[in-house]
Parts: sequence; C-alpha cells; structure tokens
Amino acid sequence: MALYGLRIQQIKRSAGRSAVAAAAYRSGERLYDERQDMVHDYTRRTGVERTEIMLPSGAPAWVQGITREALWNAVEAGEKRKDAQVARELWVTIPRELSADDRITVMRDFVSKAFVSKGMIADIAWHCPKASDGFSNPHAHIMLTMRPLTETGFGKKSRHDWVPDPEGRTHADGRPVMVESNPESWNTLGYFEKCREEWENTANAALERAGSPERIDRRSFLERGLSRLPEPMLLVAGHMRTLYGAMRERFGQFQMARHYRAVEERANAALTKISTGPDAAMQAMRTAQRFADWIDRQINRLDPERAPPREPPTYTPDMER
Repeated sequence: MALYGLRIQQIKRSAGRSAVAAAAYRSGERLYDERQDMVHDYTRRTGVERTEIMLPSGAPAWVQGITREALWNAVEAGEKRKDAQVARELWVTIPRELSADDRITVMRDFVSKAFVSKGMIADIAWHCPKASDGFSNPHAHIMLTMRPLTETGFGKKSRHDWVPDPEGRTHADGRPVMVESNPESWNTLGYFEKCREEWENTANAALERAGSPERIDRRSFLERGLSRLPEPMLLVAGHMRTLYGAMRERFGQFQMARHYRAVEERANAALTKISTGPDAAMQAMRTAQRFADWIDRQINRLDPERAPPREPPTYTPDMER
C-alpha cells in the first residue's frame, strides 16, 4: 500500500544544529565544518543509495560544480545570527511500488518543479533501509538553501508577515482575518501546501507510469470522509516500548531484592529476640517454618513447575543458639 509522507523542518543554530553536519549525515560522507572547526564523519553509515546536488537554471559561475562541503560551508558563512535558520529539510516517503530508477526520477521531477525552479539549491540523498516489517523503506532527504543566489553569493531571504486581509474579511467576533503579506515567500504555509500537492501529483503520475494501481493522498482521513483513526509512526514508539520493557524488568528485580532483604532482616530479628527459656527451641522452629513457608510461596508464585519439595524443619540443638 502506497503511503503519503512529507515532513518539513528548519535546521536552526538555536537548536545547536549545523547545515554541514546535517549534510554529512544525510549523504554518509566526511565533511569539514569551518564554523565549528570540526569534522563530521559518517562514511560508515549504510542505507544511502545515491546523493545529488541540483542547481537552478542560470546559476552563477561560483556555484557551478560546487562540492557538498563547499556549498554548506558557504551557507553557514552567509548567516551571521547565532539563532539563524541555515537550511530547510524535507523528509519524503517514496512508494515501494516504484523501482530504484523510478525513485530517482520521481524525486528529481518533484524537487525540480517545487524548489529548484524557484531558485533554491537542493541537496538530495536517497535512502533505502529496512523497515520494521522487514521490507524496504525508500525515502529521500532534501536539504534546501534559504537564500536566493546572486553573482557573488547568497542574497536576502524572502520574508513575510501576517497582516489583515486586504479584502477586509473579519471573524465572527469582529477580529480581522490575518493573511500572509508575501505569498511567494519560501516560508509561507501556502507555499508548503503547494509542495505537498506537487508531491502527490508527481508520485501518482510515476505510479501510473509504472503500472501500479496504488495512489497516495495528502489529505487526512477526516478530509476524505473516512471514519478511521490514523496510525502513528512506530519508529520512536518501538524503541520506547523496548526501553520500557527493560526498565520494568530491572525495576522488578530491584523490588524483589529489597523484599527478600526485608524478610531476611525480619527473620533474623525474630530469632534474636527469642528468649532462652524452655520454649526457645519451639519458638525457633516455628520461626524457621514460617520463613521456609514464605520461600515456598515465592517460588510457587514465580514458577510453580520449578518449585522443589521442601521438608518441614526438624529440631536441632543449633536452634537453641
């Protein structure tokens, strides 16, 4: 079943991230980060099928043939703020029904129409690791520049603000409807929704060419009129479930050890308090029997089949001590 998956995020310095480090991880390469003065080495990473840098048509000479390391170091050098957004990244699920060659073609088509044609540089990494169900999980990571190209470097970011609707629309309580002042900005919600629609159309066209009846749909179940609950991604949930099981087991062992120690201390205290009178031997035997019965109950509770038969304790002269 073909699934729709497209997430977008910003790589921010305020979160301690670096565009060079992100590019090295996505591409599985070794890149030197000039701003941080450190090397990010991910050459041992597996699952990376292919990497490619796509430039807009008419790109200036300084960016022609640029390497991945030089590109993202130039992006970092162009940002001066300590909390700057240095790059944008998309994570896109590619339908399993497409072949390896088709996956490359469909992603190139999508990136070219949605981003490169707008003036962005796109750094694409195709990944195909195994999923939790044992099948392949083809997807792509797309890192995008956030500033337009100029003849000497990167220009100013295309920004937007929220302003009252020029048509004068208002809410029921009289508040003005706020709209984006620059709908062509690369950061607007409207532009992001257009990108989501573009991926749906591009992927479905590729599925049709491949002869697959499967189709993807960016709309939610509610928007499609389906009375179904969405299934969450289980990547993190699977790890958390494993961690929870391990912690629960260790905590159970800790509690059991504390319980056994407390019982042993109570038994020793009871033996210590036994007086040295004529009933000392009988009291010692009853205390030993209670302790032995408690041990049997614990063994039966943990594993009834493993419980060994236990003979009742007999009186010995040692019990008087």
